[in-house]
Amino acid sequence: MIKIYVTNSRNISLTELNINKTAPNRRDKIRRLTRDSAKRQSLAAGLLLTEIFPNSEIKTGEYGKPYIENEYFNLAHSGDYVILAVSDSADIGCDIERIKIVDYEKIAKTVFCENEREMLRKADDKQNLFFEFWTKKESFMKCIGEGFHFPPSTLDLTLSSDRVLYGGKIYFFKEYMLSGYKIMLCSEDNAFPENLTELNFE
Repeated sequence: MIKIYVTNSRNISLTELNINKTAPNRRDKIRRLTRDSAKRQSLAAGLLLTEIFPNSEIKTGEYGKPYIENEYFNLAHSGDYVILAVSDSADIGCDIERIKIVDYEKIAKTVFCENEREMLRKADDKQNLFFEFWTKKESFMKCIGEGFHFPPSTLDLTLSSDRVLYGGKIYFFKEYMLSGYKIMLCSEDNAFPENLTELNFE
């Protein structure tokens, strides 16, 4: 079973009471950050983890991916929103991006393969396709735990709309929309939920 939790960091108060609800290393990170928006994002992530995994120790993998023994989860944030994707059966990666105007061609040159760049050039809705490819690549790289140590331009997403074959395994994608944001999940397990679960912290 897969679940995806979302919270709006704008609604969270930067109080010591809230900060102290998070893990010690998270508290230190929050206090080091200078911008309130970044503090709220980090606090929101910490509160989500505390809510879903109380009393669990979070460790860091070889490429910096956080993990909990015998649990699969991934965090992402963009703008006001923070998401936490959780699976009880397989590694999972997630990404959230606020839809905005970007230099599609410049970014595509470094992270998209030739087939993807060609499809983007021909697309009527370039913005939507760009963010579809971008969030799929991000969620996939986070799922396999390598981040940008995996060259994103080597992944061709034009072959299928909802899955990709890598290392002899099939990874599935699921897209969600949320108030001008695109959310993408990636996992070997395709039992994705139909809806997001929203959690509110004050």
